[in-house]
Amino acid sequence: MSRLFLLAVATLALAGCRIVSPQELADLKNPPNPQLANVGTSWQQKIVPQIAHDARPPAELMASLAAAKDFDSACQQFGYRSQPENPCVFAVRINGAVQTVDSASRSGKMTLKDRNGDIFTVQTGPVIRGTALRDGYKGASYQDFNDQVLFGDYGKAINQLAAAEVKKLQPKPGDEIQVEGVFSSWDVPQSLPPITPARVSRQ
Repeated sequence: MSRLFLLAVATLALAGCRIVSPQELADLKNPPNPQLANVGTSWQQKIVPQIAHDARPPAELMASLAAAKDFDSACQQFGYRSQPENPCVFAVRINGAVQTVDSASRSGKMTLKDRNGDIFTVQTGPVIRGTALRDGYKGASYQDFNDQVLFGDYGKAINQLAAAEVKKLQPKPGDEIQVEGVFSSWDVPQSLPPITPARVSRQ
């Protein structure tokens, strides 16, 4: 076999190849999860609209939970739980005046007072604690990932989008705003836990 022939074969083989970056190589070995890859679109088109649709005023929700025969039936009717071992996630809509805004802490919060004089705490970030937004979304579950790290990354990405919504609004004491968000609970709460926001807007 001539050296010229071998050179031609080698040239043809190389012509079909290209150099890939380390990230492209990693993606070829482990393709990104579609839910994680499309989290921004899901947030805008599915997660936020779902929470806005399901959200109820706190007083109305609390009265409904108290009147339910047990917490499981209350969760089925007024909340969402993707798996039996998870807490139940409820959606609320709060209209009120901003009382305080803690911007010094990375796990920032603000307080709202509604027309009834009730005070509610809302997470503002930039670090949002918990996974209520992820766990309350009916369009994705752990089965879509089968990887605890990826599922955790998905929850962090959603929380970052929530924090960005609050940062964009830049609420200040005295502002009248509406918050549509979620909280999770294992039982009927005596008072609302801190709310994780999905949509915030001025009134």
